[in-house]
Amino acid sequence: MEILSQMWSLLGLLTVLQNVLPSQLLSLLHSLYESLQDLLSPYSYFEIPEFNGYCGVELNDLYRHVHLYLNAVNHSTASACRRLTLSRSPSSNRISFAVAPNHTVHDTFNNHSLSWTHHVDAVQDSLEEKRSFTLRFPKRHRHVLLSSYLSHITSRAEEFERVSRERRLFTNNNGSGSFEPGWVSVPFRHPSTFETLALEPDLKKQIKDDLTAFASGKEFYHRVGRAWKRGYLLHGPPGSGKSSLIAAMANFLCYDVYDLELTKVSDNSELRSLLIQTTNRSIIVIEDIDCSVDLTADRTKKKNASKSKKHKTTSFSGSGCDDGSRVTLSGLLNFTDGLWSCCGEESEKLPWGGVARDV
Repeated sequence: MEILSQMWSLLGLLTVLQNVLPSQLLSLLHSLYESLQDLLSPYSYFEIPEFNGYCGVELNDLYRHVHLYLNAVNHSTASACRRLTLSRSPSSNRISFAVAPNHTVHDTFNNHSLSWTHHVDAVQDSLEEKRSFTLRFPKRHRHVLLSSYLSHITSRAEEFERVSRERRLFTNNNGSGSFEPGWVSVPFRHPSTFETLALEPDLKKQIKDDLTAFASGKEFYHRVGRAWKRGYLLHGPPGSGKSSLIAAMANFLCYDVYDLELTKVSDNSELRSLLIQTTNRSIIVIEDIDCSVDLTADRTKKKNASKSKKHKTTSFSGSGCDDGSRVTLSGLLNFTDGLWSCCGEESEKLPWGGVARDV
């Protein structure tokens, strides 16, 4: 009872001061109190708003990473937060976890205790909400741990996003009708996996090890000065399992699949435009390469054209290697191994999973 009486007395005193003292003085006292509290507190606080800038028009990528990171943490330890918000999109069976508004989730990093609080405040005279995360961090370790902890969050968030996102199967259209040349997609839900694939165990292990090394080999590719891409050439009769192997690779890596139909591509420029539209973490499949491009005649035609020019003949049959009027082997190789191969350097991308002609 004595404690309650003292609390009521304090509240009464605060009410009197609020009515007597001017608002400027109250604001000053409040600032001094917060400064004293920050000075005595063993923690530092960092706010991460949903939008950058004063007007709040640019999305804060770090906010998205924190949201994904806490989603991943709550997937593995659902008891990390006292209250969670659960959701599921119509196109996915995966349940998404999120920290409920104005609740806190605890985390540990290098044996240090941290906490995240999800703030959601209503904007005055508006239906919109202002969202942010506040990180409580040990003050004496913030200069040593903060940078590495944020890097850990980004890495974990990107990995969780890669594994949990809905994968897509893309195919190129030829610009007919109301569509512009580009890609159209549907959800990729092929059931093939390495566990269900009929393949020799040693070869299966070799492929999986190679894919794992590629997916985690960013630093190696940069160190040797090569674009972070990988190529496979598959050959075999119909029904031998080429498409199933590609689907198993996509499911193993959690990559999208781009099925490139070369017969719908008019020239090398359109081919290059299509390939640079592909996203990170994808497998590009080019079927029937040997019957879709001229593999042998390009250099011969260029040589014949050169001879015709020497004899002052201005007209000749056929076109040269790089005239741009059709898709050539030169144009395909220039993207996979030439200067254009650096497109998407920061990505985990298999540039072309070539499936040889079915015989």
